Amino acid sequence: MFNRLKQIAALLCFALFLITLLMTWWLLARSSVKPGYILVEPGDRYSRVISKLYSGGVIHSPWLFAKISVLFGVDRRIIPGRYNFSGRISNLDIMKKLWHRDILISSVTIPEGFSLRQIKARLAQDCGLDPRQFDSLTHDSAFLTALGIRSGFAEGYLFPDTYRLPWGISPADAIKMMSGQFFSRVNDSLMQRVRQLGMTLPAVLTMASIIELEAYADDELSVIASVYYNRLHIGMPLQADPTVIYGMGGITRGLKLSDYHFPSTYNTYLHKGLPPSPICSPGMKAIMAALYPAQTNYLYFVADGKGRHVFNRTYQAHLHDNYRIKKELHQNGG
Repeated sequence: MFNRLKQIAALLCFALFLITLLMTWWLLARSSVKPGYILVEPGDRYSRVISKLYSGGVIHSPWLFAKISVLFGVDRRIIPGRYNFSGRISNLDIMKKLWHRDILISSVTIPEGFSLRQIKARLAQDCGLDPRQFDSLTHDSAFLTALGIRSGFAEGYLFPDTYRLPWGISPADAIKMMSGQFFSRVNDSLMQRVRQLGMTLPAVLTMASIIELEAYADDELSVIASVYYNRLHIGMPLQADPTVIYGMGGITRGLKLSDYHFPSTYNTYLHKGLPPSPICSPGMKAIMAALYPAQTNYLYFVADGKGRHVFNRTYQAHLHDNYRIKKELHQNGG
């Protein structure tokens, strides 16, 4: 009887050794995986993740992988995001990637002066954001109000900066992050200045967005701001080309004479005052220029073709400089 028990114990030990050996081999053996990724979306059940790993050719035994990875607690660690796989990897490597939440993080730069259209395209390309949902949320009054944006439109409030975003980030999270950055910059002291000017934040931001797209050199920002404020104060149309371009859907070609008659509420050649909303996301320098414009009596400015502008008080002087600059550029092959 005792010998029989010894034999059974020996067999069990051998079986355990064999299982351990096979399990170790299964965990550590490497196989080639074609470069690719799986996208774990918010709300995905772990079974759905396993299915994506299998259909993507990352794992070959979904049932066994699921059981062992759950035993290790991987199912409780995984987060939404894009997980990249390539080369020769083992099942243990895959579990480690999921355990350590090794998702692709994209460094996305939103330049000063980008419109929502451009921001949407950049985020869709660089981190897989859903453009349709982004469009919907940037016009969702209830969603935006909860973020502090009370104008019903997100244009201008997504602060230009470099962000580290996970692949597949939800539009809601991206908008929250970027608008949060805006409100962290536009603090109480700046809001006090808005009130001193007798303006609203959307109006100041709209002015800043025009200044952002008109200025070439930083030291001209406040001077250009003064031109537009001077025009506002005397009831003169702003006549800002970037507003025409925005109203035409962000065209990239040069403006034609007929474009200045394009029927848009953003066309500041046809309509006096500020346009209905910002036309881009201005940076802090443009916002500060809108809050603290230079004190001038300029009403006109024209690009000099060298990266700066020439400013004038009268239309006659403006026409003279315009003609002179065009002549110089023509003579120099510009």
